[in-house]
Amino acid sequence: DSEAIRYYSGFKVLQRNIDIVPLSADFSPYKIIVAPALHLVDDATAGRLRSFVNGGGVLVLNYRAGTQNTNNSMRRVLSPGVFEEIAGVVAKSNLDLVEYGPGMLDDQLRSELGIVFNGSQTVFRPRTTLEALTLHGAVTIATYRGRRMAGLPAITRNRYGRGWVFYIGTDCAENSFHEELARIVGAAAHLAPLIPAPYGVEVVSREDANANYYFLLNLTEGPHSSVDLPRPMEDLISDRSGVTTVSLGPLQVAVLASPK
Repeated sequence: DSEAIRYYSGFKVLQRNIDIVPLSADFSPYKIIVAPALHLVDDATAGRLRSFVNGGGVLVLNYRAGTQNTNNSMRRVLSPGVFEEIAGVVAKSNLDLVEYGPGMLDDQLRSELGIVFNGSQTVFRPRTTLEALTLHGAVTIATYRGRRMAGLPAITRNRYGRGWVFYIGTDCAENSFHEELARIVGAAAHLAPLIPAPYGVEVVSREDANANYYFLLNLTEGPHSSVDLPRPMEDLISDRSGVTTVSLGPLQVAVLASPK
């Protein structure tokens, strides 16, 4: 649950609606599926996800994906298991930090371990797992730092059919790590914000037969005096029509409507 929450929170940076759906859901309405901790999966679901990617969808998987059956028995495969073909990568070994208690893995080594996205200098700290990935068609978008893991792929992207599969062979407790990942995934899906808003402003939408409704939630304690709207809208709180900008005070909300 904690891992799912970290991805959910990080992907909010895309300022798009996020649904939480069961594996039995219809995948066709979605552009991106994020499936953290999908260790247990049946062949039918794996096939549906493969078809989703082949048709142009973007799938995000992380370490140990597809390695167990739904009865919890292990498959005779390496990560990402049944998704190896579409992910274009395989984990030949891993460094499991959970196995090392206090004093077993020195603080210096822990401080040296890191994850760095291509073109960035920011180092994110792995939380529990570092898989040593071997590329089979995928490309590297982030690498490890630290001793024997240094320079190895940490996060990969692979083209499959008309879509993409991102594989994250590690984990991180930092929200900014998941936000950076979300931006890269969103770009691959050509996903634009519902309404471009400053960082820290969540944007979601709902609709009925006549209009689309947009909710802007300023989750920061700083004001945003002028948020430009992509087209004139109705401000339902102030009861104004033809609004092209809105202001958000600390922790304030704007509710807008746009006719279909």
